[in-house]
Amino acid sequence: LERQIHMQNEMREKMMSMQIARSRELLYWLGAFYAVAGLGMIAGYRRTRKPGTLVPLLPLSFLLAYQADLAYGSKLNRIK
Repeated sequence: LERQIHMQNEMREKMMSMQIARSRELLYWLGAFYAVAGLGMIAGYRRTRKPGTLVPLLPLSFLLAYQADLAYGSKLNRIK
């Protein structure tokens, strides 16, 4: 019984480490997208002078901040 509990704990730790690795990889992709999209929106704003072209930066910022908190912050500790 003790060995089975030990194996379950080990599997749980492996799953958590896989989830952390997945969220960090997703953060890299989202960060790259955010940078490219941000540069595109800024270029569009400079060309048209319409502030509406910068509006998508706000939700993208929240998405990137959430993912960064999940990957490197204390989000996983708060979930536990």
